[in-house]
Amino acid sequence: MVAISVVAAGLVVAVGLLGWRLRAARAEASAAGARLAATLESLSAGLAVWSPDGRLTACNGRFREFYPAVELRPGLEYEDLVRYAATRAVVLVPEAEIDAWVEARIGRLGEASVETLRTPDDRWIEVRTVPAAGGATLLLHVDVTAARAEAAAAGGEAVTATTRSAELRLMQEAMAVGRERGAFHQAAREILSLVAEWGGWHAATVYLATADGNGALVSTGVWYVADEGSMPPPARAAVDACCDEGGDELLHSAVAAADPRWIGSLAMEPRLSDARRAALEGVRSLCVVPVASDGRVVAVAEFFALSPAPPDPSRERLLAAAVDQLARVFERERRHHAGAPGQESAP
Repeated sequence: MVAISVVAAGLVVAVGLLGWRLRAARAEASAAGARLAATLESLSAGLAVWSPDGRLTACNGRFREFYPAVELRPGLEYEDLVRYAATRAVVLVPEAEIDAWVEARIGRLGEASVETLRTPDDRWIEVRTVPAAGGATLLLHVDVTAARAEAAAAGGEAVTATTRSAELRLMQEAMAVGRERGAFHQAAREILSLVAEWGGWHAATVYLATADGNGALVSTGVWYVADEGSMPPPARAAVDACCDEGGDELLHSAVAAADPRWIGSLAMEPRLSDARRAALEGVRSLCVVPVASDGRVVAVAEFFALSPAPPDPSRERLLAAAVDQLARVFERERRHHAGAPGQESAP
């Protein structure tokens, strides 16, 4: 009887110890769960934990904000959430692609992946899946709308800075030509090259206006071509031959007004003569820039593009300013030929 009592007492103690351990384990699990919950809620990203069989284990409040109409309870199937996101326009997915889109994302559960999705209210959400211990998967949602806008602005600023730098370099080099060159043809060749390469023009040439002031033009034979295929020699010769075509109102209107003419579509330009239109076959756009000295046009530069080049007023002004440096060289050369070189003031 004493032995039984001892055994019974031992069983009571063992059961009590087991109960204590179970309570301790539950408390430890509860504490671990609390720590997990606190960790999840501390994240700025939306985070959900999915079991190896694709069921929701836990998620934070930020994740719930992405799915306000969904009851995100443990046990929710991953497929149901993904299909809901696509069919209820939580994110924008073309209707014809919904099934394939859902299947692709279900197939990626358990794998590392990242994609950026757009919402109907024009936000951008970065969605990541990250494999975790024990076969679980972490699903993160981050609103990257502001970050994308900042990146776009930074990229725009970089493009603007690059553009401004190229414009400044163009004017510096063009002014150096105007200040230093003594021969018009040499200066014209350099200016055509500078402007065409800056502006993306495929070919360019320059004509001289006759001294009698009647608006007639003669070819200088000075050309810039990006490559021989842009404007082959026969095409250049044809353009040179008809630069003073009487029926061409485009060149003559530019000379008469002493203003540039940027034509975005030659096919729709009625002022082009038949001879010039034939010579410029393949040219889609052009820009005519007069060079004036002492109140009259003394030369005309013409730039050609084989692809559409829509008129751009700001670029046109810069182009004209660069080409206008030829006026300084023209005046210097004229003084030289007149035997009175004189002194030129600095720009």
